[in-house]
Order: sequence, then C-alpha cells, then structure tokens
Amino acid sequence: MEKRTTGIFFILLSLLVWLTDRLTHSISTILGKIICGGRYKQTADGMIGDASCGFNINMHLSYSLFSVLILGIVFYISSHKEIV
Repeated sequence: MEKRTTGIFFILLSLLVWLTDRLTHSISTILGKIICGGRYKQTADGMIGDASCGFNINMHLSYSLFSVLILGIVFYISSHKEIV
C-alpha cells in the first residue's frame, strides 16, 4: 500500500508543479535565477538563445517533472497485486 501512496504522491506532485509553472512561469524563473544567478537570460555573444543560461531551464524542469511522473506511474503500477 505504501508504494501506491508514494506513486500517487509523485504523480500529483509532478502534475501540480507542471501546471503551476505553465500558468505562472514562476517555478522556472525562480529555478533559473537560483542556478544561473546574474547570468539568467543575459545575452551570450550578442545573441539571446540557447547559449544563454536561462533558456535551458525549462528543458531541465520538464525533464525532471517527466522523470518524477514516470517514477510515480511505476510505483503505482507495481503496487497492484497480480491476479492469478
């Protein structure tokens, strides 16, 4: 039963964080400022793009959330007993 609760927690947590970030962009902005500091969304070589520190934060946040979501689904599925 504990695996099932943990799985549901991970699933709901990842969906809540994703929804909050998509609606407000506050989580990715805070994460970008923590990781990049003063270089957050500064121009790199005169161009704003992937070379800038802040633009890759959304990719890393999405990767982390999908990993947590998949982990939650694995926990949830593995908690069900096999019917013989």
